[in-house]
Amino acid sequence: MKAQNTANIGIGAEIGLPSGNFVNLSGIGLGTSIKADFPIAADFAISLNGGFMNFFGKRNQLFKVQDFTYIPAKAGLKYHLSESFYAEGQLGAALPLTNGQKTLFVWSPGIGNQFKLAGENKLDLGIRYEAWTGKNNTIGLNRSDTKGFVGIRFAYVFGL
Repeated sequence: MKAQNTANIGIGAEIGLPSGNFVNLSGIGLGTSIKADFPIAADFAISLNGGFMNFFGKRNQLFKVQDFTYIPAKAGLKYHLSESFYAEGQLGAALPLTNGQKTLFVWSPGIGNQFKLAGENKLDLGIRYEAWTGKNNTIGLNRSDTKGFVGIRFAYVFGL
């Protein structure tokens, strides 16, 4: 198996499809991200990911849910199952940009495929499940709350 042996950086667009109870608060999330991979062994790389994500709050006749706007920052391990197909797991934090929201713990397993382009450049298509977990103080209740979603990422990857 021949995996990447050089570092790379990718710039991409993100789509978030809420799942579970998060569907009641948001219909879709849109964002952007920058992700860097640094090889540490033949098929393993350390990945660093930062970006911007906005989940649009739902509205109806009775109430309007505030948008959830965050800067997710994650680090993890990527394993190349073949030359182009990979699996990865990341941990990190989602930092709020909206008043009244709190920093959340992030965990995210996913898979993806990188399609070769000219030179060392690639097109990266990834799908993951991502969960943002933290304390929620809604109406005097102090309980743990998770916002889960399926994330889809389309990125252009530059070989370094």
